[in-house]
Amino acid sequence: NMSTAYYGRAVPLALRRFAKLPCLLQGPNGRFKEPMMLPQGLPTGVHVVLLITRQNHIEHADSWLGVRSAWERMLAEQGTRVEGEMQMYICCLLPWFWPLRAMWWLKMKSWSELLRSEEHSQVHVVASTTWSQDFYDRMQIHNDGRAYAMVIRNDGEILWASHDKFKEHLQEREMVQVVKQECQWRADEAQRLLAGGASQALPAADHRDQNGASTPAAEENYALHAELP
Repeated sequence: NMSTAYYGRAVPLALRRFAKLPCLLQGPNGRFKEPMMLPQGLPTGVHVVLLITRQNHIEHADSWLGVRSAWERMLAEQGTRVEGEMQMYICCLLPWFWPLRAMWWLKMKSWSELLRSEEHSQVHVVASTTWSQDFYDRMQIHNDGRAYAMVIRNDGEILWASHDKFKEHLQEREMVQVVKQECQWRADEAQRLLAGGASQALPAADHRDQNGASTPAAEENYALHAELP
């Protein structure tokens, strides 16, 4: 159904909400200046967010690139994919110590250039310079050196959550189940909207006044039909 990552809490992370996290997107000039708020700033649909606090966490990105591609393919096969969804955001929670932060800026720039050269246009490197321990507390996860990966919506709903790289041999079946449930939910929602639209198309009212006499509108309709061949 969902990932069963509890991280020391009674409720699994996939039943919690993604806490607000101010970030910076890389602009056209290569500088990280465009403000973005996670998760509200995400496009419609579902997306992958990888939270990293150490530079070697980038090694986990490849496995989540595979997850992103698999989700995109399966949603498209089921005809439920939303345009612009299944973006991936590598979110770097930058250190407060300025010399270390300067090294991070250089690394992030090189990661972005590598992604562009490999034509991963749906993958973005973003930076958070104002995060604090409070973010971890609100998410109820441990700030213990792990990278956290989540599949989320822009309303903060978490569909999947785990840490470090995606463990295909252990987690693939559960992840496929989550995708199937998402496809079914979208199909059910589409059906519900169709049914709602049909119920609004009410049959024409009987054009009679309170005494049961035909109204002028009813007489006009009768005259119109009488003229038809």
